[in-house]
Amino acid sequence: MKIYKFGGASLCSADRIRKVSQSIANALQNDGLVVVVSALKGVTDRLLDTARRASKGDAGYRTLSGELEGFHLGIVDELFSAAPSRELSEAMRRELDELHDILHGIFLLRELSDRSSAMVQSFGERFSALIVSSWLNFCGIAAQRVDGRELIVTDGASLDARVDTAMTKEKINARLPHGGPLAVVTGFIAASPDGLLTTLGRGGSDYTATLLAASLGADEVWIWTDVDGFFSADPKRVPDACPLPYISYTEAMELSHAGARILHPLAVQPAMKAGIPLVIKNAFNPAAPGTRVEGEVKDDEARRRQVTGLTSINQVALLNLSGSGMVGVPGIASRLFTCLARHRINIIFISQASSEQSISLAISPSQAAGARSVLQEEFRSEITARQIDPISVRRNLCMIAVVGNNMSGHPGVSAKLFETLGKNGINVIAVAQGANEMNISTVVESHNEDKALNCIHESFFLSRRKVHLFLAGTGTIAKSLIGQIGAHRMTLRDAQNLDVVVAGMANTRSIAYAEEGIDLEHWQDAMRPREGFEGIGGYLDFIREKNLHNTIFVDCTASADVAALYPELLNSSISVATANKLGMAGSWPLYSSIREAERESTARFLYETNVGAGLPIINTLNDLKNSGDRIRSIEGVLSGTLSFIFNELRSGGRFSDIVRKAKEAGYTEPDPRDDLSGADFARKFLILGRELGFELEYSDVVCESLVPEGLRGEMSTDEFLQRLGEVDGGYAEAMEKASLEGMTISYTGEIRDGKATIGVRQVPLTSPIAGLNGSENMVVFTTDRYLETPLVVKGPGAGGEVTAGGVFADILRLAGYLV
Repeated sequence: MKIYKFGGASLCSADRIRKVSQSIANALQNDGLVVVVSALKGVTDRLLDTARRASKGDAGYRTLSGELEGFHLGIVDELFSAAPSRELSEAMRRELDELHDILHGIFLLRELSDRSSAMVQSFGERFSALIVSSWLNFCGIAAQRVDGRELIVTDGASLDARVDTAMTKEKINARLPHGGPLAVVTGFIAASPDGLLTTLGRGGSDYTATLLAASLGADEVWIWTDVDGFFSADPKRVPDACPLPYISYTEAMELSHAGARILHPLAVQPAMKAGIPLVIKNAFNPAAPGTRVEGEVKDDEARRRQVTGLTSINQVALLNLSGSGMVGVPGIASRLFTCLARHRINIIFISQASSEQSISLAISPSQAAGARSVLQEEFRSEITARQIDPISVRRNLCMIAVVGNNMSGHPGVSAKLFETLGKNGINVIAVAQGANEMNISTVVESHNEDKALNCIHESFFLSRRKVHLFLAGTGTIAKSLIGQIGAHRMTLRDAQNLDVVVAGMANTRSIAYAEEGIDLEHWQDAMRPREGFEGIGGYLDFIREKNLHNTIFVDCTASADVAALYPELLNSSISVATANKLGMAGSWPLYSSIREAERESTARFLYETNVGAGLPIINTLNDLKNSGDRIRSIEGVLSGTLSFIFNELRSGGRFSDIVRKAKEAGYTEPDPRDDLSGADFARKFLILGRELGFELEYSDVVCESLVPEGLRGEMSTDEFLQRLGEVDGGYAEAMEKASLEGMTISYTGEIRDGKATIGVRQVPLTSPIAGLNGSENMVVFTTDRYLETPLVVKGPGAGGEVTAGGVFADILRLAGYLV
């Protein structure tokens, strides 16, 4: 024999009731059956709303009551198009008249007691069982409605009553003998020994089903719902959540108690005690295998997995009892829990400091004020004597539970959990773990719930990791970066199990956002005018509002305003990859604040492209420092434009012609004076000097400008280029002089003894700098280890593709850190 329980979603319409009846008919061909039904979808909430309005003296309750009546009678009319039977019509009328009388009484008394509330709520299941049993009879299946009050015996509490299992078993076996008509039992409803109606709490129809199963010795209990079973997390919150074919009784209980709404928390106990498997099935997708809940999990993959599932309770309040007067005083905890139990306040979570001077409890926010009041009274004398602090309540919190039988005895689960939360900037307010090690519960702020669930789920369940990028700027570097990510995203997913998702893009005018990822082939089409979230500060607010896990901010601008926000990004636990030099080469206070924010934050800040575009200069320098090498000097050429100009000079040619050639080839800025000033070179050497530990400002870098003194005033670019020939003779003379001495000239820089200098100087023909070609950059590290033969880093130092490649490499480094 099987017990079939149908939830409200399975019974939401006449069509659904027809499908349910077909499932019942199919099952009856092979097994004996008892059916348990919940109220039709949404009905219990509507009943409660109607009763609450009536208790406030709001005559509008009659409209709601009429809508409920019309809803149920409408389904009856649709099912029994030829007209319902007289028995059904009369029974529905009796039930409806009784409901109207109770609601009218509540309206007159202006009071909604627990007993009245339970009575009103019971009508959902009573209507449902009446309609379903009548339809089954109409379809030729002999069926009878059985009121749960005839079967389930509880204590006298009207709501969330406690079951007397011995008396319940006796009543069930007396009322449901084998071989009679199919019983369609009202779930959720029970009665006290003196016959007063009680309820088993919201979702209690599951509990009714397992109590019947244990009492009747059923083979299985099938819980028909609107999802494909237990998932590794709530799929509405975690898109990557996957169904679980098997879980154990204890895992099901832990997940249900911690917020999974698939199963009533108490429903597992009768089945587990009797050894009866539970099967969670989707009434809308009966072909899906569902989840099987039993004592031993046979699935090999499930047995290998440390964590079975995640769940959360969206809103909890945290009560804190603390004070030095609690230390070493026996009975404090006993008084605390006894007081709350006496007032029927349910405790979701308990955490106690080993010092014994604080106990934290998570409870429903609706009970927080009452709990605080009764505890203040319980400990009034200790609070007055200042031995215990006034009871504090913290709201807007949620509880997240990580559950799994296999967590026990496996070190590293807690470390992985807290590391994942920490890297995503999620503060853990309280934590609890039982001695059986199968549940780690954490309390975090409610606005971090989805972010926490997704990053934890990704950490424990998915071989593929995901990072979310938010780009600032849509210029040359950004376009190249987007192209590179688009070209290599699938390769990274397949080879590295890494999904790089461009979730957001913005420039000064437009913005695009898609949590699942912007279509990188048509990203321009996704850009929309910015409305709200104006400026770079608005973009940062937008990113924080989205609050996605593993977020990386990518700066492809040259904006000082964007660079100024790096500390705020880091303090928001958002890692940064930037090609913008104006942060690390900005003022010393800004540089210091970036460094301080990085030290204090769980986020990271990478800026390799600030100095050498795609060349590994910053990483090489840090590797040398971190491994204990002493850097004596840094020399090099860090301007692709100026490298090109001087390499061409060595091949012969006039300085002014070469500058024109460089401009036409796109090597210079629109105004070549921006390159010839050496300002960009100086910023790069400023960054390197700071990396060596020197407190330098931009003005401390001695930088020779190649713009002649007489050509620095206001003039057009064309006029400047026409007059630039005035210096050709000087460069020709310098080249000839150097050649006579076996040297050449180059525009190069040096950092030595805390001083940075950049300018035109003679270098030996044997120097690596003299061997540069085209627009190549080069940095030469002379260190204690690389003294006789300095370490050289050489290669292309400019260009959108090269720079974008360097930014992409930084993104992948950050991804490796985050995931």
